[in-house]
Amino acid sequence: PKVEYFKYLQGKQVQAKLILISSKRGKSFRLKMLTVEPNLKTTNLSETKTTETELVRPLQESVSEMLGKKSKKVSLENLAERARCCEILVDDDSNECRSALKNARKITARIDKISEFKDEELPTQGNIWKAISWVQTEHWRLRKVGKIKLEEYHKTLEREEKEFKKKQQRFEMTTTMSNFLNGLSASEVHRSYFLKWLEMTLEDLSRHQLSALLNQYVTLKMKCPKETDKIADVDQQISISSLQIKHFFRECGQRYTCMADVPEFSNLRRKVEQLPMFAAQMLLDGVPLELVDGDAANIPLTWINAVLTELHSLIQSNSKVKVISVIGVENSGKSTLLNTMFGTRFAVDKGMCTRGAFMQMITVSKHVKSKIGCDCIMLIDTEGLKAHKIVQDDHSHERDIEVACLAVALSDITIINISKDASVEKEFLRMVLNALTRVKVEDKKPLCHFVQVHMTGLPASDQKKRDKALLEQLNVMIQRDLQIKATKLADVVSYDSSTWIWHLPSVWRGTPPMASYSSDYSKTAQALKRCLLTDLSKCPERGDLMDFAKRIESYWESV
Repeated sequence: PKVEYFKYLQGKQVQAKLILISSKRGKSFRLKMLTVEPNLKTTNLSETKTTETELVRPLQESVSEMLGKKSKKVSLENLAERARCCEILVDDDSNECRSALKNARKITARIDKISEFKDEELPTQGNIWKAISWVQTEHWRLRKVGKIKLEEYHKTLEREEKEFKKKQQRFEMTTTMSNFLNGLSASEVHRSYFLKWLEMTLEDLSRHQLSALLNQYVTLKMKCPKETDKIADVDQQISISSLQIKHFFRECGQRYTCMADVPEFSNLRRKVEQLPMFAAQMLLDGVPLELVDGDAANIPLTWINAVLTELHSLIQSNSKVKVISVIGVENSGKSTLLNTMFGTRFAVDKGMCTRGAFMQMITVSKHVKSKIGCDCIMLIDTEGLKAHKIVQDDHSHERDIEVACLAVALSDITIINISKDASVEKEFLRMVLNALTRVKVEDKKPLCHFVQVHMTGLPASDQKKRDKALLEQLNVMIQRDLQIKATKLADVVSYDSSTWIWHLPSVWRGTPPMASYSSDYSKTAQALKRCLLTDLSKCPERGDLMDFAKRIESYWESV
């Protein structure tokens, strides 16, 4: 088959330099002869090599020589054209892919300024949803109760919530959302292409509008960490200027919640009723689902319950679930760690932080089910706890604690990422202890693993000293906090003294984008994963996805 491939190149304008490696010297002459007619520039590495090093050295020299020469850069799109000339099949040429791209462009063609597009085309998740969320959370936060009687204040809030929901229901289905629903309701292959094309195009659009804001945000945090008002303002601008797949599914959730206003037997109603099924399928396909809306600081409970119900049905009610969550400071690699351990697809764009909380389900193979006692594992990735107290009208500091509390309450195991930056560690640990002590799940202490990130090159003796100092620091903080009725960490959380803390190296060896991926990072993450699965096998069963949905509602109201 390899020999036949060269025949296809005859008569083609091939300018690539070809490196031929042969394990048998008897075949090398035949290959040389076959490459004469296409006029390929060849480098012969078929001579006898005793070691891999001897084989690699000429390869490196040849590749370095090619890279050192000035050559015309070729885009992937142009490479597709060359592939067609060589009669190589290109996926983009399939009918499903072309149709999906056409549908995705119907949406992106309407985008000029992202903030205006969101206001006009995705209206139900804007200020009106934030207003509803504020009223709903005010029921337990009671920020503006003042001297009003509590019962009367709750009635006022209920009236306001009804009025806001009526206004939300008045929004008509936009052209963008109609196109999005058409893309989702097509065949499975078309839907996969459609979502990928849309994701890639949105990333490209957002990159141009967000790059300056992201650079400003990173610079402010590094050089002016005390300028909390400026940091909060830029953070808000990033939120307004961001547009991702999650915003479309967030709109789906709000449209589904407002479904009572859609005519009963209309085509639109039929499509809206199918939305939870599409979202559930996306979860099975490895697409994360937004659990906590990071912009509105709220959970669309009706939508989440409907999606989990459909998911329970799709996997034929075999949905005994156990939960692993991760909490930590901003940019501490929480999403990257979950992706590395479990092959998930939580967003890890440079400079972009997770907002709210996202969940992704992974199914468990048959031979593992009996060992860990569940059919699937739900992973929860959370927004970073901010070490600096950003002052915002949405009480983001309170929201961070609430999201962390929810994640811990829902989880069988919680991973706690700790930064090596001593300036932020103390405040972060205080916030973590606050979250852990506010959670009382069936009188059971949370099972936790602490992960210290970016610990490259630290000797084992220094690591042990650091671990001991951390444990002492946590114990002192617990003893000094009058609200925590405990004297040591073991009174607050459950952990194994031999595996309670992990030292995670940096993801990269060197500085990206030219840095290589760290194998030590992968090995440590794999070891942590094995430990997590062992711990899951010891955790008692807590029900299926339907029970999980009930726990979400119960804990969110109580947290």
